[in-house]
Formats: sequence, C-alpha cells, structure tokens
Amino acid sequence: MSLSYILRRVSEYTESDMHFDVQNPNIVVVGVGGSGCNTVSRMKRLGLEVPTIAVNTDMVNLRMVDADKKIYLKTRTGRSTGGHVEEGEASALMARDYLERSLEGSDIVFITTGLGGGTGTGATPVIADIARKLGALVISIVSLPFEIENMHVKRAREGLKKIMEYSNTVIVLENEKLLDIVPNKPLNEAFMVMDQLISYTIMSFVDMITKPSLINIDLADLRYMLERGNLSTILISEGEIDDVRRIVTDALNNPLMNIDYSTANGALIHITVGEDASLNTIYSTVDTISSFMRRDPKITMGARIDPEYGNRMRILVVLTGIKVPFMEKVREIPELEEDFEVR
Repeated sequence: MSLSYILRRVSEYTESDMHFDVQNPNIVVVGVGGSGCNTVSRMKRLGLEVPTIAVNTDMVNLRMVDADKKIYLKTRTGRSTGGHVEEGEASALMARDYLERSLEGSDIVFITTGLGGGTGTGATPVIADIARKLGALVISIVSLPFEIENMHVKRAREGLKKIMEYSNTVIVLENEKLLDIVPNKPLNEAFMVMDQLISYTIMSFVDMITKPSLINIDLADLRYMLERGNLSTILISEGEIDDVRRIVTDALNNPLMNIDYSTANGALIHITVGEDASLNTIYSTVDTISSFMRRDPKITMGARIDPEYGNRMRILVVLTGIKVPFMEKVREIPELEEDFEVR
C-alpha cells in the first residue's frame, strides 16, 4: 500500500465520511473609498462567495458598485471628502453605530482600500478599530500612491501608520510597480491589474481557510500568526513539483511590492498538490521558503490533495513581520496646505 494511497484515503475520509458540521468562520470583505469599492465589485464578478460591503462618501461611485451591502458615509459638509483625511475619519465616526451592526458576528474582516485620498485613508482605521473591538481578525490590504504624488504619499504614510495600529496585519501593494509591469496600458486597464491581484489575494485566502484540507489552517492558526504581524505580504505561485525552488522563487518575485523578505519572522504556508506528491516534496517546499527568512521563523503549514493538480503544485504563503521601504524612507515632502474650513 503506497503512501499516496493512504493519504488519498485519509483525504477522502476527511472530506466525505465525517458526518458532522464543520462551521467555517464568518468572513466579510469591506471596500473603503473609490479604490476599495472597485475591488469589491471585481471580486463579486469573479465569484467571491463571502459577504461584501462597500463604504464610500461618494454616492455616484457607490451606486455603480456591485456589493451585498452599501454604506454611504455622510461628511460634515454634505459633500465628498475632497481628499481631506479628517473628513473621511469624521464621516466613519458619525456612522460608527451602523458600521458596528454591519460587522457584528464577523470572525475575519478583510478591508481593502487605496491610500492617499480622504475616504480610504481616513475611514479605514476607524473601520479596522470597530472590527477588532468586535473580536474579528482584521486583515487590511492597501495600495500606495505613485511616488510623484507628494501630498498623497504624505497622507498615505500617516494613514498606513494608523491602519497598522488598528489592524492585526496589513498587506501593502505599490502603484509605482505598475510602471514596471504595465507601463503602456491605458490607465483604467493598469489599475485593473491591481484590482485583480487584490481580488485574487483575498479569494485565495478565503479558499485556504474554508475548503477542507488534509492539514487544515483554521482561525486559531491565523490569529496565532497574524495577531502581531504588523506588515505582511501574500505570495502565490504554481508549477511542476519537480522544480520546487523555481515555484518558491516565482512567488517571492512579488510584482507589486518592494519588500525585504529576510526580515520576515513568520510564514503561513498552504500547499495544494496532486495525489502522487511525496512527503519530501512538501518538506522541501517549506524548507526552501524558510531559507529566505530570518533565523528561526514561526511557521504554520497546511496542505490539500486535489487530484486535478496531477504533477503540479500551488503554494500560498503569508509572510509576517516584513519591512517595506515605503515606511523606511526619509524623504522631504512638502507640508499640506490647510485651506479647508468646515462650516
């Protein structure tokens, strides 16, 4: 009797023959501001099967969004924030009770937004704080403005600090990297690439923790890894199982984030393989990933057997405790002009 046969039988038993209900965690995806709302719409079109909430101060944008629930944040002026972060924050605080009711009962809250504007930068920390106080694990995924957008960069950096304070972990993506991968695409198509990556990131995360696996990763594992992860990144790659190092290297070549992997202090690794993958293949994959990290990292592993993968393997890695140059840079940025007065 081969090992693959035993593993297959265990997998079949786990998924088919155990006659009790396994309750998945309650997951909610919240898109904040124009960028976040656009991402939520894309995820709905791609078939995301968890509840979505779109939050914005721009009613025109909100009407066009495809989401299960839409929350219009009223500003103190009755207009959109006009790029003023304090207005985005105030609008979320005024809607705090309604936001609490919308997020109540959630185990995991994904928040996606673009930083640098008023609504996403100002309202996201408030929403993250609400979700954490309700007991949810909060994973924020944010995109950063282009470096030439001086005022937006300053807002984004300050906003990111607040989001890190109120989230369990923050995954950062950089618009600047779009210049490397799609420099000649029309603006709308270029930003669609960012939306697609965020959508795929969240959907992969949801699959990892909701679909039955031979070695499961559950909510307790996520809390253990991400409770104090600060900045994180998610890496995804797929390839032939006879070239593990190439699969890992492709994953590490994250196209939309400039990070230092050697500082990572933890990794949540989920591997999907075909029926004939060996134990040594799984071990080699985890060992290769850990070799790029700092010494003695905290590692949690999950694995799923999927007959459709044949001789291929897919890895999903969440690295925690990383350093992002955006937060390390010391760059002279002009102070914002305070020309906004609330009446």
